[in-house]
Amino acid sequence: MFVTKKLSFIILVLLSLQGNAQKSSIDGTIIASNGDPVSFATIVIKGTKKGVQADADGKFRLAVDRKTITLNVSAVGYTTSEKKIKENDFEDSVATITITLETASHTLGEAVVVTGYGTVRKKDLSGSTHKITSAPLAKNSYHSSTTSSAGSMDMTEAYAAPASIHREEKEKSKPYYAEKKDNPAYSSLLTAGEVNDFKKWKMWEDYNGTDFRIHSEKWNLYATQRFSVQLQNKERKAVVGETIYLVNKDTKEIVWTAVSDNTGKAELWNGFSNNNKENNLAIEINGEKKQFIAVPFSQGINHIQLSRNCSVSNRVEVSFVVDATGSMGDEIEYLKEELGDILRKFSLKEPSLELYTSAVFYRDKGDEYITSVQPFSRNTQHTVEFIQKQSAGGGGDYPEALKEALQEATVKLAWSDDARTKIIFLLMDAPPHDEAKNELAVLISTAAAKGIRIVPVACSGTDKATEFIMRSMALATNGTYLFLTDDSGIGNPHIKPTTDEFKVEKLNDLLQRIMEQMCFVNTCDEVKKTIEPFTFYSNTEKVKVFPNPTPGPMTLETDKELSEIFVADFTGKLVMRVQVTDKQKRYKIDLSRFPSATYFIRYVTKDNKTGAEKIVLIH
Repeated sequence: MFVTKKLSFIILVLLSLQGNAQKSSIDGTIIASNGDPVSFATIVIKGTKKGVQADADGKFRLAVDRKTITLNVSAVGYTTSEKKIKENDFEDSVATITITLETASHTLGEAVVVTGYGTVRKKDLSGSTHKITSAPLAKNSYHSSTTSSAGSMDMTEAYAAPASIHREEKEKSKPYYAEKKDNPAYSSLLTAGEVNDFKKWKMWEDYNGTDFRIHSEKWNLYATQRFSVQLQNKERKAVVGETIYLVNKDTKEIVWTAVSDNTGKAELWNGFSNNNKENNLAIEINGEKKQFIAVPFSQGINHIQLSRNCSVSNRVEVSFVVDATGSMGDEIEYLKEELGDILRKFSLKEPSLELYTSAVFYRDKGDEYITSVQPFSRNTQHTVEFIQKQSAGGGGDYPEALKEALQEATVKLAWSDDARTKIIFLLMDAPPHDEAKNELAVLISTAAAKGIRIVPVACSGTDKATEFIMRSMALATNGTYLFLTDDSGIGNPHIKPTTDEFKVEKLNDLLQRIMEQMCFVNTCDEVKKTIEPFTFYSNTEKVKVFPNPTPGPMTLETDKELSEIFVADFTGKLVMRVQVTDKQKRYKIDLSRFPSATYFIRYVTKDNKTGAEKIVLIH
């Protein structure tokens, strides 16, 4: 009897606690004074960081404690409003409300500031903000922590969290580059960083045995057994666009296929999807009868000279593959503006290139669509207009239709055989479904075989498993890994990458730099002292490198003791390690085996200071 009473008492207590834990909700609609819905308004509980953003129809739901609270409501182009919700406003735990916003008297031409809570005039603002101006982000903005940081707003109980910025009506008859004048309110807001694991290869290898090991085993992705190839012709010019095979000499099986990039380099992988180590490997070049011994990267780069004329196509193909599920709602409007602005700027800056662009937006099974595709077009206006029509929605579970999106992008899009550069910018925040992992590896290898370089951009909500997948895709296809950061104050919290340090810059600038790096090719004429894209962190220490330009042999001279010396190409990829000995102040370095181009001598002093010097190689 005592046990029964005691059990009844426990059940009553649990039911009471459950009832107390249940939260009420506010279902609201934000409208303008003319009755139109206000899209993507921000609603925050006054005195807290808890809030939500309305959807495109101005509707929102916010879970709250059933008590009197005040909501602060803001939206771009409208004055901020407050709405008090009392306990007696709730019926069956739901308070249904409508909030009207008045049009703001200021325009976006004034000093306007975007915060985590909406948009206000600068004079009304206090706290941490990101000002909308064309001024560049601080050049020496670095992070060194490898842990994720929290954002400025708690969105855990929001059911709709898209974000948007105000747009003006555009005249559709004008070409894109003339149609959209520079207006800092449209772009250059998002902040981002880059981790290029080719530059820190030993660190990536270490992470695969520690931090990323469990993800590597789950997804069967093993970008560790690397074979790096450098192609050049007899005139020491880089050979671009050549198909290269890593083959098993015993079985004749093709282990990996890649295409030489704009610097004549390619990355080949052994055991990428199974971690098998095949030792008797060779390198074959399309159309060449001779096989070349395959030297793993730990032993150096495979330098191969071919009988090829110096000829480079001006065609460049860029596709934007974008996750458009609901979880991307906090950033997709900003990303759309950034992508359009980047295309415009690149088209104007590189008029000699024949730029073809396309886009693939994807959601998930059961949504309005799985993929929505804009084929390649020479008219960037078509791609920009397609991007601008997209919005975030659907989803529900964490994994998305990434496999289907990559299938559309790598297999079904009409990539040409002769393009100088092929890039997929993959903007996403979630992994594919578990059952897609085998096909994922095939699609990644397909991209590499076509010479398509995947450049993933991690958005808010990305977890470590997804980061690993994205970095593996970048390595397998000779790409690089990018990620949005919290520094802009836009969107939900962003994961920090597993690395030692990274530089924060504007996403707009970063994507343009990546495109320039991947498209630049030294001409077939004599190499001159040109300035190529350069990404090393610069330095506090100086050394002398001479002669400069050099036909190959050169000298590095310093009065500091050095611990490491590397040679890198203009993209920052390491191509040579120089043997360093204690107290040596003069080093002889021979670049004769590399094609004519600009290189950088990177060094680290004994007191851990770094630097880099540019040197031009002319054969």
